[in-house]
Amino acid sequence: MKKIEVSKLLPVIMLIVLIVIGSQLSESFFTLSNLSNIVQYAVESAFIGIGMTFVLLIGGIDLSVGSVLAFASVVSAKMALESMSIPLILIVVILIGLGCGAVNGLLVTRFRIEPFMATLAMMMIMRACTFLFTGGGPLTGSVQDSFKQIIKGDFLGVQNGIWYVLIAFVAAFLILDRTRFGRHIYAVGGGEETAKLFGVQTDRVKLCAYMISGLLAALSGLFIAARIGIGEPRSGQSYEMTAITICVVGGISMLGGKGNILGTFVGTMVVCMISNLMNLMNIDTNAQPIVTGIIILVTTLIVSREVGKSRKHLVKEI
Repeated sequence: MKKIEVSKLLPVIMLIVLIVIGSQLSESFFTLSNLSNIVQYAVESAFIGIGMTFVLLIGGIDLSVGSVLAFASVVSAKMALESMSIPLILIVVILIGLGCGAVNGLLVTRFRIEPFMATLAMMMIMRACTFLFTGGGPLTGSVQDSFKQIIKGDFLGVQNGIWYVLIAFVAAFLILDRTRFGRHIYAVGGGEETAKLFGVQTDRVKLCAYMISGLLAALSGLFIAARIGIGEPRSGQSYEMTAITICVVGGISMLGGKGNILGTFVGTMVVCMISNLMNLMNIDTNAQPIVTGIIILVTTLIVSREVGKSRKHLVKEI
């Protein structure tokens, strides 16, 4: 009988434990309003988590997602304040995301800059551009109702945010599990040189992965702007860590080539529920990153031990 790895079950176990703990610690946990809050927070987290999944699977990293989110957020808010059409705002946001992702991808593939340094530079540049665009303060005013309805509206009685999350995860699953491009993503992360021998255009795969990450980060910025109704230049701070946490908790390997989008979905729910529980328990916001850090350490330790056991088993077989 095939042995089930603990690391694969860990995200689901954590989710079940959180649901039990949440129901015991707070009577408000299972209320409709609280579940709505979790969904609202999960929209942006899910999108950047999915984008980070693509990048991590190829063995890269994207530290610029929070800054790209912020820039797209203030630009879309500015356009909404000037009563520009929703389709035009959407097109601009998409171009911002694809453009930033393309630059990241080209820095990594064409100029051979390490992903950490390339995306760190993009993070700093886009954050500076965000503050320059807004003059350092939030963009406030009365935005059109149609802009707010992007995230606050509903379709068939279901909140738009839920639809966005479902569509994003289903699309990501189909891409990674059912397409040639998805197989190439795993191939590049599993071994770039080997992938090249089998004819995979590794640079093109990497470029597309970074563009997907940039696109989803920019869309997250649009959702935040629509939800709060202003352009806040500090939006998205530490979101790169949120995205990495979601992926690590969901079992996505930081070394590439291992993990799946279902894990990212569960990781998103786990991270959002933890944040929600800490808010319900009135834990100081300055202390909350400590909890997140501990979760990353414990999860990484468990996964590392499982990987170590797997390698020892392979050595014995050889």
